[in-house]
Amino acid sequence: MPESARILIVDDEPFNIDLLEQELEDQGYQTCAARSGEEALARVAEYQPDLVLLDWMMPGMAGIEVLRRLRAEPQWRALPVIMVTARASTRDKVAGLDAGADDYLTKPIDDAELGARIRAMLRIARLEQENLTLRRAVQSQVQFKGVIGRSRAMEAVYQLLRKVVDSDTTVLLSGETGTGKEVLARCIHQEGPRRDKPFVAVNCGAMAEQLLESELFGHKKGAFTGAVNDRPGLFETADGGTLFLDEIGETTPGLQVRLLRAVQEGEIRRVGEEQVRHVDVRVLAATHRDLKQAVAEGAFREDLYYRLNVFPIGLPPLRQRREDIPELALHFLGQLRQRAPRAPEGFTARAMDALGAYEWPGNIRELQNEVERAALLGAGEARIDLGHLSERLVGGVPPAPRRGKLKEVLAQVERELILQALERHQGNRTHAAEELGMSRWGLVQKVRDYGLEV
Repeated sequence: MPESARILIVDDEPFNIDLLEQELEDQGYQTCAARSGEEALARVAEYQPDLVLLDWMMPGMAGIEVLRRLRAEPQWRALPVIMVTARASTRDKVAGLDAGADDYLTKPIDDAELGARIRAMLRIARLEQENLTLRRAVQSQVQFKGVIGRSRAMEAVYQLLRKVVDSDTTVLLSGETGTGKEVLARCIHQEGPRRDKPFVAVNCGAMAEQLLESELFGHKKGAFTGAVNDRPGLFETADGGTLFLDEIGETTPGLQVRLLRAVQEGEIRRVGEEQVRHVDVRVLAATHRDLKQAVAEGAFREDLYYRLNVFPIGLPPLRQRREDIPELALHFLGQLRQRAPRAPEGFTARAMDALGAYEWPGNIRELQNEVERAALLGAGEARIDLGHLSERLVGGVPPAPRRGKLKEVLAQVERELILQALERHQGNRTHAAEELGMSRWGLVQKVRDYGLEV
């Protein structure tokens, strides 16, 4: 929310309005005033404020009634409203919060507190609007289904996708674990010419060599212990479609020889069988390893590397596309809410800041798990907050400042400076405030706080 945000001040006392207008304009805001509840409702519709400072006690229509009427209108339900009251009773606060107040300020108002509260409310309103915009964008996303992100790093990925998606070219996807390589592979298949044929995925690092060989190429009955029937492999299952070889860098050199012929010639033989079978399969491979380095070390066949690396696409880690974190987090939260309606609808500003500041060594997969955990802890609440996040995410968030002797000493120094300035200007608060570099309203509050009457 920009510093030129529009603030509507609602108060029946002109003196209070003048002080607030001067202070808020000094802070860079635009202001508008209303001296009654009826005028306030008209001003909201006319002025379209970004925030309302609403006095509780007014003749005629009280502030809480103005608040209730605002919250009854759909277009004003999200408008930030800070109630201003001279009596901060618990009953009044509860009533105001029930009616939809976002925050409270107690008269006399401190300038610093006023600015901090307004900035916080405007920031929350901005974040909630961004959350809504992102949710709508996620829901309406049709291009590259399942792939989330609008960062510059992801736009480079999209440019490569557009060039290769309509072809049958072999693609090698590289990136850290959890960056979404399988999601991207499915996207390539679904947007490509084989979309109506099978998409078959296998993790090459999850099985021993003999089991993986049988899984990929199939086996003949009696080829080994336990082979009680003829069984086709995944190359045959994916015939006409796409075979995704995840963690291809974990395969052994012996299996790489057979993979090379299958990828290059489209020829396979089941384990224990001499018959050559022909398959028409588009191969997409993925790895978190540096295959070029593996070739140099003799751990990966050079010929297979070049056959797979026809069209390489590198996926950036999440820490290099932090601007995508809010959209991804909301996407995962939206998916969870379909299964768990009591999950929160969004994130507080501090929670989203913590998500954005974390390094995410597990990348998107780690973020998804974190969102699910936080949503379970925050079930029944409106937003996920810092307290719902894992300790590793919030450990770097600075604690609130503690009050102590330093605060008392500074208050004594401030009191003495104000007293001297007032004496020099014969009690003229406007001139004293100018000398001290503060607003007249702020000086008035300090004079009251410190009991200084010159």
